[in-house]
Order: sequence, then structure tokens, then C-alpha cells
Amino acid sequence: MNSTGTNYFNLSDDYVITAADVKFEATESLGVTMFKRMKKHKDNVAQIDAQTGEKDTYNDLLRRSVRTALHMADKNITRDHIVTLCTHNHMNCVDPYIATQFLGARMASIHPSLSPQEMTHALKQLRPKILFVAPQSAATIEKILQDISLDSEVVVFGTSTKHTEFSHFIRPHEREEEFQPVEVENLKDTAVVYLSSGTSGLSKSICISHYSFVSQYVNFTYTENLDYEYMKQQAKRVCFPLTTLSYTSPYWISAGGLLLTSILSGNCRLVCQNFDAREAWNVIHKYTPVLLYMTPYQIMDMLDEGRPRDVDVKSVLSVIAAGSPFPKVYALKLKEQFPDADLVNGYGLTETCGVLTLFKPNDQLHRLLMQKPEKTYSVGLPLSGVSYKIVDIDTEKNLGPHQRGELRVKSKFIMNGFFNADSSEYFDEDGWLKTGDIGYYDEDYCFYVEDRIKDVFMHQTFSIAPLALENELLKHPAVKKAVVIGVPKDDGDHPMGLVVLKEGFDVSEEEIEKFVEERVPEWQRLRAGVKFIKSVPITVSHKMKRREIRQMVLEGWCE
Repeated sequence: MNSTGTNYFNLSDDYVITAADVKFEATESLGVTMFKRMKKHKDNVAQIDAQTGEKDTYNDLLRRSVRTALHMADKNITRDHIVTLCTHNHMNCVDPYIATQFLGARMASIHPSLSPQEMTHALKQLRPKILFVAPQSAATIEKILQDISLDSEVVVFGTSTKHTEFSHFIRPHEREEEFQPVEVENLKDTAVVYLSSGTSGLSKSICISHYSFVSQYVNFTYTENLDYEYMKQQAKRVCFPLTTLSYTSPYWISAGGLLLTSILSGNCRLVCQNFDAREAWNVIHKYTPVLLYMTPYQIMDMLDEGRPRDVDVKSVLSVIAAGSPFPKVYALKLKEQFPDADLVNGYGLTETCGVLTLFKPNDQLHRLLMQKPEKTYSVGLPLSGVSYKIVDIDTEKNLGPHQRGELRVKSKFIMNGFFNADSSEYFDEDGWLKTGDIGYYDEDYCFYVEDRIKDVFMHQTFSIAPLALENELLKHPAVKKAVVIGVPKDDGDHPMGLVVLKEGFDVSEEEIEKFVEERVPEWQRLRAGVKFIKSVPITVSHKMKRREIRQMVLEGWCE
């Protein structure tokens, strides 16, 4: 029995942690599941445009998605095809996503802010039959398709004199009243293809099955994982509808998961475009969301911006921080700004169909975390249907509590593999997925993720995890953002701190370096010094581009 007072987790003699089995396994495809639930919740508000206040019910969303599916079928789009989205968030952006699932085809999204090189790489892999794109991306997409000799139809959200306009796809269709989604015979077939975040090179196309997607997010919505029913009751208590604020776009699995959980529960999503810390506070005040789903960097930016005096946050009951580790110093700040909210910190990978560890909002152990000595906030407890182990990076020996190594996992929801690429090197000989993340678990089965294996560097005989030093830098009141890299020297890499300062602070690089020196072991000192920079390059997934940053420093042009 663990300290949570249940027999939910089991630790074997060879240090393998296994959680209880899942309570639900999918019996219908993603498209059929969404179709039935949207019909059930047809009168509920499905989404609100945070900028204009425009609303859609689930009936509105279903009607447009059905029409889109029928017009796609008229163009001979079938389950054998890839359909691609390339757009920011707007009220119509999920219509092709849902329509693709209604046809049993495969959806793959690319982000409009990707470079032409990254887009070319993705489209060469995916070779979509049709693309639904934002107007500002149409010319780039058209040129890439010509360069790779791909004769795909381009559909533009908005007006176009050259390409089909999306408005043509939501025109009434003669068969819409009798429409039924395609039944997928094998639920292990791929439903969605997501691109990896590309922090260490060009992206891979990750294939997620109907079975994995539906099973994972039904369990996430209704069982002991996120516990939407608990949040519904809490929302009723404070007289607010269960509305979610998030800036995630179709490019990320989090957007697909959030869409499905909203459809399953009949709840409302706020449709937001580009993130702005100051505007996010105003959106919270205006639309009173109960749940915030954001990356740690977005939350940190909001906390650094500070809550305006006239902004009321009493509606917010849960804040989910997902996508990267969350420094404990910011977890404490978050509790100050959202006193009635639980921080629902989690960890997951696209390769595992999203979340792997999580704290549910009403978990008693969650409230004890602030008393733990760790500098990084725990990413949560094991979830149903997943097995975990920490292995020594060099020997691959299984490790026990408080021993750092690579996290490896097994579950029924792991990816089918990569689209048109080999994925075998991502699994060990026993079939465990190598997450590539360094971490550990404690005696309460709380997991901590410290860094990517590829980001760790050596000084003499010591391994240095950049994230630990970044957390120390962030404790300085003048530091807004921090990146630590290794600078090559004769005795290994010397840590260098790259710092973005908050406005209004007058502090020297030497002062910041000394601040860290007083708080870390001798071998973790920032031997290569501290350098002030104006901004931190990040991926579209809000992860730092460490390789690019390091290269900029080594070439002497980092600003």
C-alpha cells in the first residue's frame, strides 16, 4: 500500500511500477464516438470565439462537420488518404478534423509558423490528398507541393481567387440528413498523425490509432484520472459553466484530446488565437473559464505579467500545466494568483497518446507536494493501464525510488509507429518505449522529470542537467526566462546561463552568476558565465530550441 491510502499502484521486486488496469476500452472509432456525443449534446454550447464572442452549439458544429465530410467524399477522400490542416485557431478549424474522422481517413496537422524546410519535410512524409490552410500559408504550401511534385488540392479558410474556399465545404448537401459516419473495421488503424516537436532535429510523424485515442481520452474524462465529474460539481457550486481556456492548436495532440474530452462531456471550449499574457487575463475575466489548459511557459508569462487588479479569477478551479517541467517557484506563484484553483500538473508524450502521469484536482497527496524538498514540481502519479520503470542510462538496470535514469513505459495506447519511417530504435528489446527523459519517482510514486537525455552534458565526470540550473536561475527576482547550455572545453562542457531579464531590473551578469554559485555544488557552477539575451527561441510547441541556441552561442551571435 502506498501513502495515498490505496492499492492502486504496485512496485515489483525488479522496480517496475504498474497501475490498475483501465476501466474503459474503445469499441467504436473516433469518428463514430464524436458523432454520437455531438448528437447527444446538440443544444450545448460547443465553442466561443474569445475575440468576437461568437458561439456554436454542438448542433452547429456537427452540421458543418457533416457537410464538410460529404463534400470531401464527393472528392473521393477515403480511409486510404491523409488530410492535412495548416491553420491557427478559429471557429471553423476543427470542422475538417472532425469530418476526416467521420470518413475514417487520417488527419495530420502542420503548424503555420513552421519554416519552409520543416513544412517540406512534413509534406514529403505525409503526402496528403487535400489540405485545409490559413490564407497566409497558401502560397508557401502551393510552392512546396510544386517542388515535391504533389498534386494535392488546397482549400483556404477565407477568400481566395486561386484556391477553393472552405465556405464551399459547409454549403448544404442533399445527403446530410441521412449521413452516418464510416465504421472503421480495425480500431488499431491510424486515426491521427502528429508531428513530433522537433527540438533535436526534423520531426517524425507519429501515428495514433482510433483505439488509443478514444480509450485514452474517455478514461481521462470519466475515470479517476482528470475527474471531470468532480470539476462539474465544483463548477456548479460556484455557478459557472464548465468552460475551458486553452491556446493549443490542431498541430498538437493536446488540441485533439481537448476537443474529444469536450465533446464527450458536452462542455465548452474558448477558441483563442495567438497567446498574449496580458490578454489571457482579460479573457479569464470576461468568459469565466473553470479550467485552464496551458503550457508552463504560458503560465509563467502570465504570472510574470501579473494579474490586473480588476481581473476576477474566482471561476478558475483547475490549471493544467502540460508540455514541459514546471518550476516549483512558479507553482507557488500560481497558487497566490489563483487561490481557489488546483494545479493539475502532468507529463506525457505524443508517442503515448498524451498524458502518462497526472494529479487529479481532488487528490489529497496533491496538497502535500509543496512540502516536498524537490525543486521541480512533481509531474504526477501513474495512470491506469500504464507500466513504468526508471533505468540506468549506461547499464539499463532498473532503478528504485530517488534514483535518476531514463523513464520507460508500456501501455495499450502507445503509437502505431512513425508514418513512412522506422520506429524500432525508440523501443528497447523488451518492448518498452524509451521516453528519452531523465527522471525519478519517490516513495509516494510521485514522478519527477528533470531533462531530456540529449540535453544533459558532462563536466569532467559529472552529468549536468540544464533544467536543474535553469530552476535556480528562475529563483532570482530579476530573471524572466533562463536557458543553460554546455560550452565545450578541455575538461568537458562548462555550463553557461542565458538569461532574459524582467523589465525594470538593474542587475549584472556577474551578480546572477554569483547568485547561482551560492546555491549549487561546485561542479554545477556556471563556469562559462551568464549572458543576457533579448528572447529565447522556442518551437511551436513552446519548447526551447536548445541545439539552435547552443549553436548561436558557439558562433558568437546570440543576442
